[in-house]
Amino acid sequence: MTNEEQQVRVWRIRNRRHGYEKDVPLEASWEVSLDPISDNFTPKEISAFDLLKQWIERVQHEYPNGLVPIYWSVRAAKHGVFEAMPFQCKLGGSPRNDFLTFFTYPEDPETGERLNWLSLPVVDKLWNSQCADKGGFIQQATGWKPSILQPFVYLPALTNFLD
Repeated sequence: MTNEEQQVRVWRIRNRRHGYEKDVPLEASWEVSLDPISDNFTPKEISAFDLLKQWIERVQHEYPNGLVPIYWSVRAAKHGVFEAMPFQCKLGGSPRNDFLTFFTYPEDPETGERLNWLSLPVVDKLWNSQCADKGGFIQQATGWKPSILQPFVYLPALTNFLD
């Protein structure tokens, strides 16, 4: 399956509480710890690179071992679906509820095949004049985004180009 086909693949989900079914394209969304620092700015106010430098200072203080947690969600943005990703590494204060708490296991509406969570496309996050995604400065400044369900990013590896 090509990357383009993967991005538009639709999955049938059923709400466990209300019973309604939806056919939705699902994708994996990520948040690196402390990346909501970008909520305080716009790309007109600060460049991705300058925001990255501010974030690094905060992260180095919070995570002196260099292992910065990544939190995962499953989303179908245009359909109001946004829940914690199942099967991710549970970190200290991670929520216990996840997508499978609220929805049935996603299945292909034509074949009944169950979703392989590792095959979900990972959202690109950007920080430029057209797009100001929360935390998008990291991908914009470094070219990096995590692999699906990656639990940490090692800060020295992410920022080695700054030396």
